[in-house]
Amino acid sequence: MSKILFCKSKVFLHPTSDARDNVAGFLLLTLEPNKQPHQTILQYVPEASLSSSEISKLLKHESEVGVCPTSTSFVVENSMNLSNLINTASSGQAFEISLSQVYCIQFRPPSPNGWFVGSLVIYPLTEQFTGFQPPVLFFHDQLCPSTTDKLKRLRKSMNPFDDSDELYWGGVDLRNRINKLMEVKKSNLEPEFWLVNPTLNDLRNFVSKDLLESYNNQNKTTNESAATAGGKLNEKLQEWKWSVMSKIADVTTKSTNFIDSWLNNNTTLQKSQIDNEYLQTLLNNEKVKQIEQDYDSARVYLANWSLGVKQEAERYQKQNKLFDSYRNNIFNDLNLADELNNTEINNALQRQFPLTEAKWNSLWDESDGRLRVTVNEVKDFIFHGGLENNNLREKVWGFLLEIYPWDSSQDERLQIDQTLAAEYDQLKLSWSKDFLQFDDEDEEEYWNDQLFRISKDVRRCDRNLDIFQYNTADALPPQPEESPENGNNVDNIESAGDESDETNNEVKNPHLIHLQSILITYNVYNTNLGYVQGMTDLLSPIYVIMRDEWKTFWCFTHFMDIMERNFLRDQSGIHEQMLTLVELVQLMLPELSEHLNQCDSGNLFFCFRMLLVWFKREFEMEDIMHIWENFWTFYYSSQFQLFFMLAILQKNSQAILQHLNQFDQILKFFNELNGKLDWNDLMVRAELLFKKFEKMMHVMERDLQNSSSTSSSSTGVLPCQSERLKLLLSKNPIIKHEGQRSKDSVK
Repeated sequence: MSKILFCKSKVFLHPTSDARDNVAGFLLLTLEPNKQPHQTILQYVPEASLSSSEISKLLKHESEVGVCPTSTSFVVENSMNLSNLINTASSGQAFEISLSQVYCIQFRPPSPNGWFVGSLVIYPLTEQFTGFQPPVLFFHDQLCPSTTDKLKRLRKSMNPFDDSDELYWGGVDLRNRINKLMEVKKSNLEPEFWLVNPTLNDLRNFVSKDLLESYNNQNKTTNESAATAGGKLNEKLQEWKWSVMSKIADVTTKSTNFIDSWLNNNTTLQKSQIDNEYLQTLLNNEKVKQIEQDYDSARVYLANWSLGVKQEAERYQKQNKLFDSYRNNIFNDLNLADELNNTEINNALQRQFPLTEAKWNSLWDESDGRLRVTVNEVKDFIFHGGLENNNLREKVWGFLLEIYPWDSSQDERLQIDQTLAAEYDQLKLSWSKDFLQFDDEDEEEYWNDQLFRISKDVRRCDRNLDIFQYNTADALPPQPEESPENGNNVDNIESAGDESDETNNEVKNPHLIHLQSILITYNVYNTNLGYVQGMTDLLSPIYVIMRDEWKTFWCFTHFMDIMERNFLRDQSGIHEQMLTLVELVQLMLPELSEHLNQCDSGNLFFCFRMLLVWFKREFEMEDIMHIWENFWTFYYSSQFQLFFMLAILQKNSQAILQHLNQFDQILKFFNELNGKLDWNDLMVRAELLFKKFEKMMHVMERDLQNSSSTSSSSTGVLPCQSERLKLLLSKNPIIKHEGQRSKDSVK
């Protein structure tokens, strides 16, 4: 029993050049029950095949759905029943085609002087419709009641463009209605062509002109104005920067000169000078020490300022579509000359096409709910555009975190839901008071300690978010007589292990209770690992999206399969990643690596916390969701977080090289990066750094294989021979589990 979603009368076929042969008909969009929007059928029905009563019904219906409403709350249930109304086989001129089988539609607007009417041409996907081409449809707007009514309203409002830059005509209504059902994208190569439900490659191809030409080469005037804008921006930023820096210099000139001569260059001092009692007294003076501290702070401030100026310039370039400037900045920063081709660079830069709900729904087969494209195509969309909103994340994260196999059917996924929900209930029941038993006092003490630590960390987890902010039974602000709990986040993982007395603070917020239950259940599920500080950081974003306790638990469990190596008692997993990062920086950023070694920071200790909880403390929640779903695709590497960290180091390299020369300065600088990083820019850099790394490894491997026996006898190991670096090219996740827990295990 199909529903009519759109109806437009007086749409004609022109079989011949003689107007007397024109065929009038109705253009319809219909949808069968239990079908997805992308399965909507586009139908053309000639008037001659309909009875007078059927025509009347359709005309009446056109007044309701013929013009696409502006409100998104349009209710399709108001559509009429098509049963026994239309038999498209009754006329050889009738046709129908599913929107999922349409590649693009050409919307040809009418002549402003009335010489010809507007029309549209439908281009089917060739693989489904070899040899079939629907006829051209002509919109005789002056005869169509819904179109003439809307034209009258537009003229009365003095707005003939219908909230767009295009003159209104009947085809606009059809396009707007299709756009509410699925993705419709305008081609910048041919403006009359609109792609229907395009693939990511289609989007890249039709938008490439927009990026490479429209941004930079529309015309000479645009180019000059863009260059002028960019130049003025840089001049203004530099003027602003050095104006403030000069004030700092005025205040600290004497102190910096003193510190430079006595502290930074103390290696040139003679031993007799160092041992001089007067100098020792001077250097131990509290004011002199304060000057030294102020000078170190000024260095960190200068580094932060330098980074801020650079990021502000890049943000301006992107916001004002100075794409060429931004592209050149990336190209020069990463030294990509002759290493990557334009396609690789442009694919990394083109991140403006998120996976939408309409696109996601169109990827699944209508019969059994199986994925009808390759998994890599879906991951390409996610990695290069992210997910449109949290509603879509609730659906997609279950696949990324491997709750659902990508090749599963709808029925199989329902069975998985039922099984996992029941398993979670059983696990949760196992630690209830009625079932919990201990073999000895040590186990009971360990269990109580785990509960205490979970409760303490849950009460401090992301309390800046609305759902966690108030520790009240309804998660709403407390009444005046209640005393709200302090919900400040903990700045450092290390500091969260203090012995502050929080035993009297009961968890009341239902969302915090869910977090607590999930972590306790995981403690039972993975008894060897148990609860380790930092797990709340990994759990919180998943709960924010899923909300269902059992589904959050299993998503978290699969996430912990990847992350467990970060929390091993002997720290071997995170230590291995740090060593890999050190080798990666030595290969990709040799100048920075050498400078960090001179600053006693070559072990990259300041990156430890970022890698431990995947940058959770450095970015806002929305940004973390984008970052993690990129990582979860394993699109390039199962350890792509190391390239994201490499991108952070590369982005800040100049600030470090120019302003920071001590371990404490570098540690302070990185600890203060929270909220200052642009995740999108870093993801672009991370992708390009990976592609560059991949090519370097392949070239070295090829040269190694082609080298002669004499040349291969040289000492030293090439980076391509490093097992750690070779693992970076693998998409298979590295899984390491904690060993058997004993009573004397250090937790």
